[in-house]
Amino acid sequence: MRNCVVSVFVLVCVCVCVNAQTDCGGSTNTLPIYKDTPTLLRSIKNAKLYSMDHGDGKTIRVLHLYGTPYEMGFAQARILSDEIPIMFKNFFKYIDDQIAPYISKLPKDIQKIIEEDGVPAALQFTYDLTKDYTPQRFFDEMQGLSDGLNNTIEYKTIVQVHMFPELIKASCSIIGAWGEAVANTSDVVNQLRALDWGIDNPLVNHPIVVVYHPNEGNGHPFASLTWTGFIGSVTSYSPHVGVSEKVWLSYNETASRAGIPFHFLIRDMAQFDVNIDAALNRIYNSKRTCSIHLGLGSISDKQARVVEYSHEEVFVYDDKNYPAYPPYHPLFDGLVFVNKHVQPSKHMCMGSLMSKYYGSINAENTIRQVLGYTQSGDVHAAFYEYGNNNMYVSVAGPTIDPNTLQPQKNTTSPAHARPWFKLDMDVQFAVKQDD
Repeated sequence: MRNCVVSVFVLVCVCVCVNAQTDCGGSTNTLPIYKDTPTLLRSIKNAKLYSMDHGDGKTIRVLHLYGTPYEMGFAQARILSDEIPIMFKNFFKYIDDQIAPYISKLPKDIQKIIEEDGVPAALQFTYDLTKDYTPQRFFDEMQGLSDGLNNTIEYKTIVQVHMFPELIKASCSIIGAWGEAVANTSDVVNQLRALDWGIDNPLVNHPIVVVYHPNEGNGHPFASLTWTGFIGSVTSYSPHVGVSEKVWLSYNETASRAGIPFHFLIRDMAQFDVNIDAALNRIYNSKRTCSIHLGLGSISDKQARVVEYSHEEVFVYDDKNYPAYPPYHPLFDGLVFVNKHVQPSKHMCMGSLMSKYYGSINAENTIRQVLGYTQSGDVHAAFYEYGNNNMYVSVAGPTIDPNTLQPQKNTTSPAHARPWFKLDMDVQFAVKQDD
């Protein structure tokens, strides 16, 4: 049966190099890692919008949301009312403009729907297959978005946009490092996530870190590096666990789109689960759809795992049982990683960099060297530093001159080649709602 994991828009990820003799290009990222406290821009009921602003092209916004799912959706729509409609309009146009060359890679039923009725019909079809397995709170939050925008974007349209990741899947590399892999640092466990989707898509104009503060009894605070108006998560971090994701292209068994969309499941792990076992139990007991890899890290476990997750099967790998194949993918104590390629991969680059930095895999050398040379993370990238409860993020935007730190006009550079922002999540998770 056709594997429904497809990367329609070539969501490709990490390719690594150590020096000029390896098969990956790139260079050290010398741009700043900004570490200041975000500044409040504006506040409304159930929402507070902050910014780390260092001039044109050197900004990241942080949105705090509070309350019930509906209240959080409504508040996001109100505080970003000028931007969300633009994002939805441009993103739908992008899908229509770009999908034609990739239709042949989609499952036959989806191909037929797109050819006969268009992309919205395919997204609606995906919704029809997933709705019975999706918790009501997600629909409540999307209804809040629509109501908060005074229905200038129909609820149906908002739901369809949220089916897009499930239709095509996202891709990335995964790194989890602990113990001996970080022995020369003061860190406990670290995790990398870098998303490549091409910087010609409109999402690069609407990045945001959303920090959710759910109402009592509905989980704990968590953060999602995402886009305005999108409530699913592909890059999540909480005080307990972090989640990263990558397409599982080599899976060739049965697949189904009837289940919970993976980006909603990732969000639930960040919102509700407190350790790796809890996250794994959620995966085991969920009606899964298509095949992906997940990276799971946990401060209480002080470890990380790689999970191969599909409609039929779940395989869990640690630093002892990952199917290593030296020299391409060495096995290290306290380290799990997956490169961008179909597994098993015969690309040397990721394994070479892991060998070089083993023992010192921290935020600084991952941001400057690993991602600098891999040229991975074009749309966005995140690094979770569990021991100090820090989340580092970078997003695509204008090219920044490394000498003047000024943006170059009419340019767009990938996240990995741009400045980074360090968020103290002790501070972020403690931000209180206004009375």
